[in-house]
Amino acid sequence: QMANIEIIIRDKDGQILNRVTAESYELGQELSSLSAIEGAIDQLKNRLLPALEADLLAHQQQKAITELKKADR
Repeated sequence: QMANIEIIIRDKDGQILNRVTAESYELGQELSSLSAIEGAIDQLKNRLLPALEADLLAHQQQKAITELKKADR
C-alpha cells in the first residue's frame, strides 16, 4: 500500500494560495520500518520545501506589490 501526502496552503480565509504546491507526493511502497519511513520523509522534505518556500515568497511578493500600487494611488 503506497502512502501519499497532499499539501494545500490556504490563507486565513481558506483561499488556496497556490495550486503548484497542491500536489500529491508519493512516499513509496516499502514503509515497513522506521528507517524506511524516516528516509521517505527526508526525501519528501528535500523535494517539497524548496518549491514550497518559492511559492510562499512569490505570493508575499505579489501581495507587497499590490499594496504598493494601492498606496501610490
